[in-house]
Amino acid sequence: MYLLSTYIFTFTVNAIVITEIHRSSLYYPLSSSAFLGNTTWSTDVSIQSCIWECVYENECQTAIYFNDEKTCSMFADYCQSGSIQSSGNIRASVICYRQNSATTSTSSSTDSSTSISTTTSTASGVSISSGRGPYYAYDDIFISCSLPLTNVTIQITVSKTVGATFNGYSNTFPAGQTTESYIDNGTDIIYTWTIIGGQTINCVSSTYQIEAQYHLLGTSQPNNVDSYTTIIETSNGVTTVNSGYF
Repeated sequence: MYLLSTYIFTFTVNAIVITEIHRSSLYYPLSSSAFLGNTTWSTDVSIQSCIWECVYENECQTAIYFNDEKTCSMFADYCQSGSIQSSGNIRASVICYRQNSATTSTSSSTDSSTSISTTTSTASGVSISSGRGPYYAYDDIFISCSLPLTNVTIQITVSKTVGATFNGYSNTFPAGQTTESYIDNGTDIIYTWTIIGGQTINCVSSTYQIEAQYHLLGTSQPNNVDSYTTIIETSNGVTTVNSGYF
């Protein structure tokens, strides 16, 4: 049994949710009344699905992810209240939660009738910024780099509520180390940046910038309809997951 710390920021609850993941483990609560229920997926998922399932379940403080069954068991008590034991031949992990202080944000308006830009400071070296005008808008993510990045997956989802259309994307990662793509499914434009397998992104820059750009039809994009998710793994083995809205 071993311990992996994962840091998660969820903008919707305005808090940093820190989890401790105990691999090859099972959780035994002190009382059966702590059990909240199971969620089982039929598609190919990972422990991250269970992490988010518990985050969005208001009472959930501890979860068990069963790899083979793709099942997430959730409990209302803290994992310190019960017992964590080796899972033996069962492929399972225990997820323990605790919350830290909230984020800070600042905003400024260049012209309230035509354009608004917002910058939000989040957790774990990630910040976001956006610009809103009636005919053009952008969403930016800034990744601070203090250790080499061994895994990078970044997604920005732009809502087409007021008629957004793809205009472009960019990133400042070293050339040849990431791929970028987008799809328009009629409801959203989904921009994705992913590290190329086998690559490691060294900190030749202290901050990397990712930007999604899009056109509009004369009505500014509302706030809190574009979303993002970043999954960053550094060379020390720590994975940081950030998710929220622009």
